Formats: sequence, structure tokens, C-alpha cells
Amino acid sequence: MNEKDIKALQQARESLRDAVRPDIVSRVHGTRKLTARERVDLLLDPNSAVEYGSIAARSTDGEWIPEAGGVDFVGTVGDRPVIASSTDYTDHGGGYGAGRLGRLFGLAFEQRWPVVLFVDGGGSRARHPRAGMGHIETSGSVGRFSFLDGPPELSGWAPIVAIVSGPSFAGHASLAGFSDFLISTPGSSIGMGGPPMVEAALGQRLRPNELAGSEMHEKSGGIDLLVADEHAAIDAAKRYLAYYDNDLEEGQPPDVDLDALAPDTDGSYDMRAIVAGICDAGSVFELRPRFAESLLTCLARIGGRTVGVLANQPLVRDGAIDHSAASKIARFVELCNTYEYPMLALVDSPGCIADWDIKGQKRTVEPGLTRWHARPLIAHQQRTMPLLSVRVRRGRGLSDALMTGVSTTRGVPALRLAWPGVEIGHRDGFSAVVDHDAFDDVITPGETRARLVRVLNLLGKRQHRSEKEHSIDTW
Repeated sequence: MNEKDIKALQQARESLRDAVRPDIVSRVHGTRKLTARERVDLLLDPNSAVEYGSIAARSTDGEWIPEAGGVDFVGTVGDRPVIASSTDYTDHGGGYGAGRLGRLFGLAFEQRWPVVLFVDGGGSRARHPRAGMGHIETSGSVGRFSFLDGPPELSGWAPIVAIVSGPSFAGHASLAGFSDFLISTPGSSIGMGGPPMVEAALGQRLRPNELAGSEMHEKSGGIDLLVADEHAAIDAAKRYLAYYDNDLEEGQPPDVDLDALAPDTDGSYDMRAIVAGICDAGSVFELRPRFAESLLTCLARIGGRTVGVLANQPLVRDGAIDHSAASKIARFVELCNTYEYPMLALVDSPGCIADWDIKGQKRTVEPGLTRWHARPLIAHQQRTMPLLSVRVRRGRGLSDALMTGVSTTRGVPALRLAWPGVEIGHRDGFSAVVDHDAFDDVITPGETRARLVRVLNLLGKRQHRSEKEHSIDTW
């Protein structure tokens, strides 16, 4: 082969490395950010990365044209295959060509590999000059998916993790919104229309974070986790993916006296302490902690087995389930079911509430239901993974059904336990006991973990499904 061609190709590939653009790297580090390649290097296991698509085209003059706007790799995280893709905000504003991502989404679908996307930028763009044609290529996708229909097909089949650590608008925001797990950093922003579009439409100039800040999304449920910086975001992505294969690991029991922690029949307490007292030490990973705070959703391990934990939080609104908490339940049930995680529900709620905030009227909160309260019932009806439940105290109204499914459907808990402080009914004038035989057993709190571990072991690990059951709501 022509030595000149080989050298030209090597130079084109080398031009993409951080080492040959120190000024740009220094500028990125000056903002306390990582370059696109540094992000992927920190995410993937050492010496596991295989780059896809570093060269985009070749001109009629024989010049190799490097890909612009981002980098794409396949590698491993914790020895498990993962696709990793990062936009590069310093290169054409991070404007991705759509073809490469579609190719990788197809690969993820075929292999059921997780995908991690770093998506800060202003949207997609044309990929590169089509050699000899004198115009810009707008097609070029390879395989069955584009970058917009790939994520919906992957939803409920292979995990998609998105990390936003800067402005993310238009197509980039779409990718973030399609993800199962969305991580962001302070000062970042996620929105379909950026500041120039808003200024053109409304004549008002806003900074990206003022328009669609991640801090706002954290409270409204638009993101799953807000972390300090990109290093913390990468650590969170790795931790989330560690639950995916549901391999049985060595689980250390927590050094907690649950009998002492268990609540009396009245008063408030922090359900997080109960969750930590049941799950393996250091294994609890809470999702959406600032959204619908009367409900906890966590990934964790019990006896080394991955589980999804749903728990009412009496510290906030006494653990009542409003429309946001109901939506939070529904999406979490969908996520756990589609990735074959057994579930644990810790129930202590006075019931459902409707939060009315109508313009021109005083905000009111009252017992009642909204259409959002139906979503958990539907999600549980679709659920095929087993759910174990513990009634800590109350489960009034429809709250127990929203947490565990309706007791007459296929979603009935595989094990239904209660603690001594539970409301188990009362004697009426005919000496009948309400909720008689409502539980499989009433146990002391200290017995709970051992009982759950045994049943989880009996249920065993499910084989991965051969086809998708359902998607996961994008909110």
C-alpha cells in the first residue's frame, strides 16, 4: 500500500487526539470540565475501548476527513460490554452527525448492551462534505436505526444512561430525554429550544441555565440525579450499570438494629434508615431524591441480589401519594420490570392526595385521586417480576395498591409481610376482623432481612427475556 496514504491516514487520526490540541484541552480544563476523550477514558475499563468512526470521509484530493463533533466507542465497564458516546462541545459546538449513533444503537439493540451518552451541545448537524459532490450530506445512517428512533426502540430493552454537564438543546436534549437514567451537573441546562430560539420568538435573552436549568429539572422530575461534577457523574453511571446484570454478589448485612429503628404506631421517622437497615451495606442507590420526596425509589442489593426498592417517606407529607409520587412509582416499576429486578415495597402511607394549583385560586391539598394515580396500577398490571412487600404501619385507601398492585391481579406480592405496629383492622359489632389474613406473616423487624433473602433465593434469577415487554416512560 502507498506509504503516503498510510501516513496521511495516521495523521488524520492523530489530529483527533487531545495531545495535539493542548490549547483546546487547557480551555476545557479551565472550565473544570473534561474533554470528550477524557470522559470516555474514565468511564471504560482500561485497554477495553474500540473506537468507531474516527474517519468520516475522503475528499477528491485524497484528504482524509476526521469525524467532527464527538467520539464513539465500544468497551467494558466492570467487565461488561458498554457503548460510550460523547459529544465534543469544542468541535463544531458538539454537533453530532446522526449516522454514527444510529449504527451504534443498532449494535446495542442486537447485543442488548447498555449505552452511555455524554450529550452537551446544540443539536445534530450535517455530517461531512460528500466527496466530489460539492454539497453537504444529510443522510448516511448505517443500519436499522436513526439517532431519534434508536433510543425509543432500546427503551425497555437495553439501559440508556445520559450525562448532561453543559447546555443541551434540540437533538441533544432529545437523547437525554429518551434515557432511562439521566445525570446532570449544576449550571447545566436541558431544553428543546435554546436561547437564540427563545429570543427570536419572545424578544427575551436568557442564559441556558435560566431557560432550562438542571436544578429546576431535579425538583420537577426531569432528571434522575444532580451531582457535583463530571467525575461524580461518571461514578454514578458506573454504579447504575453495576446493577444491570443482576449477578449474585457477596452481600454484607448492615450493622443495624431494625427492632430499635422500627416506628411506633404514631409519629414520624426517616424511611431511609429502614431501607438501609434491610439492604446490603453500602448498596442503596437512590434515584430522583429531590422529586416527589414523599416516596423513595432506590436500586439496592439484598443478599447480593439486585432489587428495586419502593418506600413511602413519612417525613414528607406523612408519606401521602400525590400525582408526582404516583408517576414516580409507575416509572420505577416499569424500569425494574423491564430489566428483571425483583422489587421490595415498604408501605406506610395515609393514602392518596390531590394537589390542586389552579391559577387565580388558592392552592389546596385534599384526600383524593387524579388520573396520574392510575399509572402505578397499570404498571403493576404489566409487571411480571416478583414483588415482596412489608407493611411497616399504614396502607390506607388505595396506597397499598399503588405500592404493590391490586391484590386480585397477577401482580399480587410473592411475599406479604407486616410489622407489629401495622394497622390490621378492628373488630366490628359482629366480631369480624377487617383485613383478616391480609398478610402472609406478621414478624418482628429484626427478622425481615433474613426472610427476604430466603425468598429471593427461592425465586432465583430470571433468564434474560428474548424480546421486549414494554418501554419505559420518558416523562
